[in-house]
Amino acid sequence: MKNFINIILFPLFLIYQLIVGIRNCLYDRNIFKSAKLPCKIISVGNITVGGTGKTPTVIAIAKFLRQQNKTVAVLSRGYGRKSSGTRLVTVDKTNKANWKNFGDEPTLMAKHLSDIPVVVDEKRTRGAEFLISQFNPEIIILDDGFQHRKLFRDVDIVLVNSNISKFSKRIFGFGNFRESWQSLRRAHLIFLTKSDYVSPSLKLRKKLTTFNLPIFISNIAPASYLLDHNYNKIDGKHFNRKTAILFSGIGDPDSFNKTVQNFNIKIIDFIKFQDHRKYSKSDVDRIRNKFNKTGADILLTTEKDFLKINSVDLPIYALPISMNIEKEGYQHLLKLMN
Repeated sequence: MKNFINIILFPLFLIYQLIVGIRNCLYDRNIFKSAKLPCKIISVGNITVGGTGKTPTVIAIAKFLRQQNKTVAVLSRGYGRKSSGTRLVTVDKTNKANWKNFGDEPTLMAKHLSDIPVVVDEKRTRGAEFLISQFNPEIIILDDGFQHRKLFRDVDIVLVNSNISKFSKRIFGFGNFRESWQSLRRAHLIFLTKSDYVSPSLKLRKKLTTFNLPIFISNIAPASYLLDHNYNKIDGKHFNRKTAILFSGIGDPDSFNKTVQNFNIKIIDFIKFQDHRKYSKSDVDRIRNKFNKTGADILLTTEKDFLKINSVDLPIYALPISMNIEKEGYQHLLKLMN
């Protein structure tokens, strides 16, 4: 059945790639113009759909630049939000529902970047101009910006998931491509993410080296604690030998499963939802029924999903993560910014 669907969708994929290719060609030839703003722009993106770790990477880069005494801001389109226009992301720990105004990922960024403004706008140039007028940053980090060429960027970082056991079917097939491999030629550097879970295959490395770009490693680092529904930090040792039902709605759920294995927690089952899941009552009922049926001690999810679950009657905890980028990657980024 899956192969049949792929055959049906393949002509649409070819048409889509043709449109993307023509558009990129027009930008490459300077027929379509990219707006140049009076600050540096760093884009963090990918050429596939989800699962590469953009959100923790943006957070990590923003924190690093802040440590270098740079004034930094973050700009995202705010995928999945109910609002429109330019919105400054505000975070209130007592109101989990506010993610609907900004999107789940920008809300999560704002939670981790309390001293850095985060703005969402479906029109990136307008959002960037707002940030410049209100905060005058030296650097704007463009979240998921590789395909957004209306805004000129000084550095294009492309993330590639190293978890070849799952991801190979995406990058060597066609179903999850946003752009062709050739698009990497306009990137400045590549981050191979999550390589601590599964080493990048020789096939993947050979493919990437054909573009003659600097390649750096970045790995997921789980926190040593879990968050309860009030966002209190509970030491991970408290959950030793506990049983858990996992659930998540992210692009690469297998990486979450492997991250949890850093804890001494027994995983009974894993409920997987689509990326950016807006949890409905029926979704929560499904989670509750599975929890009651198995007799697990806790429910465990990602911090992004945690924003969107509003059931304090269930023992739901979140595992925060961060992205560790190798030192040479940061150094090369600073070099490109000068």
